[in-house]
Amino acid sequence: MFYKVFSFWVIFSFWVFASCSPVSLGEIEISSPSEVLSETLATPVFDVGLYDGQSYETHVHRQSRQSAVRIRVEYPGMTIYGSGTYMKWRGHTIVVTAAHLFAFSTPKTLDSEAVIVTPSEKVFGKLVYVDEYVDIAVFAVPKLQSRKAATFNRAQSFEIGDPVVYSGFPGPNNLLTFDGSITGTGYATDIVIQTFAWPGSSGSGVYNSKGELVGVVVSIMVGGGPSGSQLIGSVVYVAPASLIDSAYLLQNLQKLKRTRNAGF
Repeated sequence: MFYKVFSFWVIFSFWVFASCSPVSLGEIEISSPSEVLSETLATPVFDVGLYDGQSYETHVHRQSRQSAVRIRVEYPGMTIYGSGTYMKWRGHTIVVTAAHLFAFSTPKTLDSEAVIVTPSEKVFGKLVYVDEYVDIAVFAVPKLQSRKAATFNRAQSFEIGDPVVYSGFPGPNNLLTFDGSITGTGYATDIVIQTFAWPGSSGSGVYNSKGELVGVVVSIMVGGGPSGSQLIGSVVYVAPASLIDSAYLLQNLQKLKRTRNAGF
């Protein structure tokens, strides 16, 4: 993961010195401390509905869209935006996303927070699981009225060519849904899918045709070219959801439930 994130930073540094303006870096949108981000970036229109009067969604497309949320982590002078998936598991409601949303701090379970944004809600999520190597994070969140929680049912295996679907928020766009297919394995633990991803897609939940969670979008390929490094947005890396330690996640969810509001 470090290599890919570091590669993004190399490109980011070039753009900063060349343009001296806010830029998108993966899912990281960086602004000067004096700039106020448009509220439309925080409250996008989520659901489109019909296309030319005919439903274009399959069950998995609907699940992907109805469970998608936007995530933001605030830092002095900057906000990191990402995507995530609202899910239910063993009596808990959670949001699964990418760990590198905490690129500028050290994430602490049961302490670090993020803002979870839906069409009509903004709630705080408490970090209950993080694996910085695999690049997956999980937040405990209250029940959301404007989203439909997907079941935390993870794909345990995959085959080359398997179709996949994900929904997320690249750049300033509203919710977008992409089809793709599994093409192989990538860096470290990653799965590679052929689809499209842009800044803001990181953390999006990737589903297979059975509606199982394959993993989360974490990065895109950085390749060489005549003019230097370039992003290749059609080669997308996914952190496998099967690598989430269920026992540790459940332990932290139960611990958070017992200690919530302790001392007040």
